[in-house]
Amino acid sequence: MRVIRHPLVARDITALMDHIIEATDGNFAAASRRLDEIDALVSDIIGNPMSGMRLSAPLGGWLVRHGGQGYRITIVFRPDREADCLFIALVAFGGQDWMTTSEARRSAFD
Repeated sequence: MRVIRHPLVARDITALMDHIIEATDGNFAAASRRLDEIDALVSDIIGNPMSGMRLSAPLGGWLVRHGGQGYRITIVFRPDREADCLFIALVAFGGQDWMTTSEARRSAFD
């Protein structure tokens, strides 16, 4: 399955890493562990792309999964079985407002 990320997903991950490094006084190992958790969650989603909480309008057709330690990582995605693709709208951390951000990004994949 091909994974297609919204162009701002890289910025999401960079901001997440910066936040962790700042909050832990420079603990790069903690940031690295979160990166591993993101990779593991994406792998889990690829393995079962129809699993997740289905979102209602205006995000109908999209799903969300939470994972990582304390389920603090959020990934909003939409599988397309016909095209064998997984579209990732965003990666969020902690208490971020992922609903509003996802709404703004979904049009990039429509």
